[in-house]
Amino acid sequence: MNRIIYLFTLSLILFSACRSNKPVAPSFFIIEYPADRLQSDTLEPLGFTLQIQDIDVHPAYGTTQIAIREEENKINYFVNNQWASRPQQNFERFAVTYFSRNNIFQTTERRFWNNEPDYRLYISVYNLEVVRDNKDFTARLHLEFRLESISGEIIDRHISDNFRLLEKRNLNVFATAINNMFYEELNYFAKRIHFLLSPA
Repeated sequence: MNRIIYLFTLSLILFSACRSNKPVAPSFFIIEYPADRLQSDTLEPLGFTLQIQDIDVHPAYGTTQIAIREEENKINYFVNNQWASRPQQNFERFAVTYFSRNNIFQTTERRFWNNEPDYRLYISVYNLEVVRDNKDFTARLHLEFRLESISGEIIDRHISDNFRLLEKRNLNVFATAINNMFYEELNYFAKRIHFLLSPA
């Protein structure tokens, strides 16, 4: 009888161990234009064309891995949580969507095949990460916008380093914070250049 109880207990332990080794399904997150952001203002489109250049993302943040900074000069990556596609591609789509929904320029494209654009927009992403400080998680998005004329003259530049405390330690909340911060900074810069380039 004792042998039967022993074998039954052993089989339960082995069964539990097998179940605990079941792989965790990965989760994927997207950087995208927030669905609730409609056209913000009615602006008279500028009579110029704008080309959105390839967005430059720091190599540490340029893959589908989501970075977490736990020490000043050290980052790690989440194992089972990733971006659905590379941040560069997502930010480029985001910027195109913004300019297609808001009246800033007469035409905005990623590529102009038959003629040169009037202006080029350069975007650099320096930090895209979760920052962990004890029990708090913060979203960080450090980026630069630069508008240049076709001759390479810098018309305007805007650098921002945003931190947003997350209400929950949840990467969906983190992705939402990144989407909102990118929108807010892009919207601010677009309105600024619209003012600069508008006829007096």
